[in-house]
Amino acid sequence: MTVKDYGSSSQSTQPTNVQVIAPATLNAGYTFDAVYEGNTFTVTVPDGGVVKGQRFIVPFIPTAEATIMEASLLPLNSPNTRGNGMGEDSIPTGVWRDSLCDCCKFGPCHPSFLTALCCRPIIIAQLLTRMKMTWLAQRTRFRNSNSNLSDSRTEIDQRWRSTFRNIILVLVFYSVLMMVVPVPLLDPTNPNAYDELSDVEKKTYFINSSIHSALSALFGFYFFYLMVQLRATFRHVYSIPEENCLCLYCGGNPRDGICGSGGDGNRLCSAGVPVGVEDVCCVMFCPLCTTSQMARHTVDYEYRSATCCNSVGVTKYMDDEAYEGIENG
Repeated sequence: MTVKDYGSSSQSTQPTNVQVIAPATLNAGYTFDAVYEGNTFTVTVPDGGVVKGQRFIVPFIPTAEATIMEASLLPLNSPNTRGNGMGEDSIPTGVWRDSLCDCCKFGPCHPSFLTALCCRPIIIAQLLTRMKMTWLAQRTRFRNSNSNLSDSRTEIDQRWRSTFRNIILVLVFYSVLMMVVPVPLLDPTNPNAYDELSDVEKKTYFINSSIHSALSALFGFYFFYLMVQLRATFRHVYSIPEENCLCLYCGGNPRDGICGSGGDGNRLCSAGVPVGVEDVCCVMFCPLCTTSQMARHTVDYEYRSATCCNSVGVTKYMDDEAYEGIENG
């Protein structure tokens, strides 16, 4: 975000004309969050809508009489990107760092891509840990010295530190159960293989097959749910609006998400953020690209080394890198 001042005003309470660059092509009435001088405010898209990169004026109170603000399309060395304070390794706000289909940007042998391809639960656990979320996709809470929730961030919830371990335990537990409940293999070349089984073998085959199917369904749904909540949290935290699937809201406000009322308090939205149709579609139809994109967004792998063997997937990672400045939704 770049800001240019054209003088100051003694009327500090008067609205300021702020020129915003649209982060995406958006319909009229769509709202998104922008940040100016550390203050987050809501921008409403004017009548007629906007296209990505279009500039439009919105009021902001207080500060200078006229400023130019780029609310998104942030350069990596911008002082208003979130990260560890290093320009070469900051996290963009308002737009994804790169596109959904850039999963091979750093080559097919990059650890983040290989983990997303071969063992997706591992990278999901790493991303949840980066975002300080629990293994149930709940966001951790913070407070200041006055015990009020705020962005000054004094940690009161340490459950996220066990997220990686807990998900590994889930993965191990699932693998062990699948091994200890064997399903007899039938000869695929023999169409009468099942009929040739004894009554006891048929009963065992039916029970074990049902257990396998149920475990697989629960395991798949669990990680599907985690990914949807995780992607919705990414968009909420970094003010990334939905660009696709907006027509599926059928006149509803995309800002409220599919759970309604922003997702807060809804049991289907444990992260407490609005879950969008785009989040569900991306996870459902392209989980590999979705997890890889989230991994690249919070870390610039051009400057940082990825690894498969720790709780965050990055070497020399500080606890608050991805989570710095995140508001409690």
